[in-house]
Amino acid sequence: MGIMEEIKKGFGVATKNFGLVLVLVGFNLVANLISIPLARTLAPAATPPAAVPPPAPAAIAFSIVFILVSIFFQGGTLGLVRDAIKQGSMKLANIVSYGFKYYLKLLLLGLLIVAIIAIAGIVAALIVAATAPLNNTVVTVIASIVAMVIGALALYLIVVLMLSPYSLVCDETGVVGAMKKSIQTARKAILKLILLLVCVILISLGIGLIVGLLTGALTVAMPAPAGQVVIAAVNSIFNGYLGVVMMAVFMAFYLSIASAEKPAEKVF
Repeated sequence: MGIMEEIKKGFGVATKNFGLVLVLVGFNLVANLISIPLARTLAPAATPPAAVPPPAPAAIAFSIVFILVSIFFQGGTLGLVRDAIKQGSMKLANIVSYGFKYYLKLLLLGLLIVAIIAIAGIVAALIVAATAPLNNTVVTVIASIVAMVIGALALYLIVVLMLSPYSLVCDETGVVGAMKKSIQTARKAILKLILLLVCVILISLGIGLIVGLLTGALTVAMPAPAGQVVIAAVNSIFNGYLGVVMMAVFMAFYLSIASAEKPAEKVF
């Protein structure tokens, strides 16, 4: 399956299973509406000094709760998208059972990947910070190169580990097993994976730009509160639909590569 077919598959899954899209739109809409009053508490003062206040406890708590609940919907959506691609259909009611089934594994997987990236960032920062006071050009250059290499390795890890959630759900494996399978699968078609990622990002940016311009034109004459609600609704629809599209695109990619007997893959 080539890149264009996988992208078409993603849009097809989202369009044919609009019930799932509506569930995600509803979740995003509730979160966006709740965030509107919280965002006002974080806005800088209108009169001097216009300092940005520190995050309020309510905003921090909401962010944590949003992330934790998002993982539940991620697991449910992954399971349903897998069913849609492998079986040709999905049962929307299974989103709850899938959400609970994969919740802990996805949470641990996310924490582990974040920890790996954070460690790489801290090591790179420490190398630069430790050599900066020496005022030695050669040492500074070497330290900068090492830091950039570490950053490049971290970026590579992000790419090859991005299939871990799909392996976790499709292969019914553990967290470490999913990470290993993700690396193995991604390395079989790393060029195709990067091209697919770039294409998906460009498509999202293009659609987002058009939607943003239309939304801006629609809300420019509205009162601020009404405009915020409209923007929240539009963003919810955009993120809900494209969220399913992207998940289906990479699910199709993973299943195609993982089930292929030969590593060679059609690119376009």
